[in-house]
Amino acid sequence: MKGDYSLISSRYLYFGLCSVLALGAPLLVEAKSFADLASTFEIEEESFLTMIQRRVEQARVDGKLEVLEEDVKKRVKERVMTPVPVQGLQKTQEERSWYFDPSITLDHDIRDHKSNLIHPKGTTLNPLSVLRWRHPMILIDGSDEEQVSWAVSQVKEGGKIVLTKGSPIMLFRKTGQRFYFDQGGKITQRFQIKKIPARITQEGQKLLIEELKG
Repeated sequence: MKGDYSLISSRYLYFGLCSVLALGAPLLVEAKSFADLASTFEIEEESFLTMIQRRVEQARVDGKLEVLEEDVKKRVKERVMTPVPVQGLQKTQEERSWYFDPSITLDHDIRDHKSNLIHPKGTTLNPLSVLRWRHPMILIDGSDEEQVSWAVSQVKEGGKIVLTKGSPIMLFRKTGQRFYFDQGGKITQRFQIKKIPARITQEGQKLLIEELKG
C-alpha cells in the first residue's frame, strides 16, 4: 500500500510541477481541482519532463517528498487564486467602439465523413450566421471595486465577466457572481482591446467592441 501511495504522490507532484513551471500556458480560471488543472498544460519537451522526474526522484531519495508536494500545492493554489494580470491595459478615459468581423476564408476543402464536399476552399464563413453571441462579455480590472460593481450590474440578465486582473475565486465568494479570467491576454489581444472596462456584444453578423468608462 505504501508503494501505491508513493506512486500516486509521484504522479501528483509530476503534474503539479509541470503546472507550476508551465504557467504561461492559457487556461480559463474557475474552480478546478489541482489534478484537473495540471492536465490542461501541454508538455512539449522531453528534457523538461526528464527534469521534473529527476526532481521528484531526488525529493524521494532525500526524504523530502511530502515537503515538495506541499510546496507544489501552495504554488499552484496561489496562481489559481490570483492569475498573472494582463499587461499593457489602461483604464478607459475616452470611450471608443468598433466592429469585429469574425469571418474566415477556408484554405482547404471541408468534407464530411463520406468525402462529400461541404464547403470548397476559398469559401468565406461567418460563425455568427449560425451562432448567436447571446449575452455581453464584460472585461474589467477585478481589483477596481467600481468596475466590479458596474460589471455585475451589466450581467443581471445574462453575460460573462472576464477579469484582466484580480482573483475570480475571491470575487465569486464576495459577490456570488461567476467570474472568468483572460489568461495570457488571449481575449484582449484577439479583439485588440487596449483599455478597460470593455464590452463585447453582437450586432448582426459582427461583434461590437466598446471601451467604456463604466
